[in-house]
Amino acid sequence: MSSAAARRNSLRSRIWRHRHFYLFISPFFVLFGIFGLYPLLFSFYLSFTRWDGLTELTWAGLGNFANLIHDEVFFTSLWNTFAIGVLYVPPMFIGAFIFAIILNTTWLKFRAFFRAALFMPVVTPMVVVAIVFILLYGQEAGLINYLAARMGLQPIPWLVSEQWSKPAIALLLVWRWTGYNMVLMLAGLQGISHEYYEAARIEGAGAFQRMWHITLPLMRPIFIFCSIMSLIGTVYMFDEVFVLTQGGPGTSSTNFGLYLFNVSFVDFKFGYASCMAYTVAFFVFITSLFILRLRRSELT
Repeated sequence: MSSAAARRNSLRSRIWRHRHFYLFISPFFVLFGIFGLYPLLFSFYLSFTRWDGLTELTWAGLGNFANLIHDEVFFTSLWNTFAIGVLYVPPMFIGAFIFAIILNTTWLKFRAFFRAALFMPVVTPMVVVAIVFILLYGQEAGLINYLAARMGLQPIPWLVSEQWSKPAIALLLVWRWTGYNMVLMLAGLQGISHEYYEAARIEGAGAFQRMWHITLPLMRPIFIFCSIMSLIGTVYMFDEVFVLTQGGPGTSSTNFGLYLFNVSFVDFKFGYASCMAYTVAFFVFITSLFILRLRRSELT
């Protein structure tokens, strides 16, 4: 018997010997295959077809991708997604890091309460959040414009202006997701050994030097993880835009997630929607690899 045949027989015997364990873990793989892998592969197939969910599938080849190149609303949605991300990600990261540093101190009282309070927006239902922010953004009776009028400033048309619709969404996102990133950064700070800081103090390093040479370098893995999660969340964001502006006025705040929803479940162009989803997912994947490569280059 050849060595290859012997290895196959050995593999079969090991699988049969541990068949009970495979039986116990099989429900996960069965459910993943039905509700995860099959929709993923079927969606990839749909990207080369035209289908409205009712009529027969029609093969389109690369037709959907050709139409995508000339879709102005698609590129507008990508630009809006990028603009919203630029508006909210930097202040969210800075605020999360500052809060994480403060909550990591030993002198602060009621730290558990402040951590829960900062994380509360993450678990608050989006409908409730939307109602609150609509009341805040009201042009005539909104709290923000009321305070602005008391200071002699002109009211801001948050939800009815193409200029202010994206900043309105960005403010909501900063409020909602700062606590989530704060928890991740706080976990990273608590994972840094105090021995590094003690050694730096003995060498005469100040607070800024300890932050620059110890905290920031050791927090890079957390920053990378938060960056990738923010990238994915920004591209596929839907709830916040849908309940606050519905993509308006016009298409000024229509991001990719909302446009994908409209193409899929309003226009019922499932083939074209799958084409868009896979195209953007490819670029998100490449961007994530680029971010990870930056991290690896820093380590070498």
